[in-house]
Amino acid sequence: MDDIVRGRRQLLGSVAAWVGGVVLLAATRSAGAWQVEEMDPKSALGLAYAKRCSGASDHTALVAQLKAQLASDSSAGSLTATCPVCGCPVIVGR
Repeated sequence: MDDIVRGRRQLLGSVAAWVGGVVLLAATRSAGAWQVEEMDPKSALGLAYAKRCSGASDHTALVAQLKAQLASDSSAGSLTATCPVCGCPVIVGR
């Protein structure tokens, strides 16, 4: 019986050591999600990002939505929303 307990402890100890080693190895690696990649502005992807939001004409639907909300809320002097495409703020006032 004592041999079974000792063998079980050795097995659990070696499994814990392996799992700890794998976790330590994974923790020391750099996370790829936090890396910034440069893109060529002349590539297809670079051109798509450069033309992502060219100003007021692309914000027309968002401005119309804000104006409708502003018309229904008489206490607000202005409303602001963030463009989902480019992230720039769109502000509509009275």
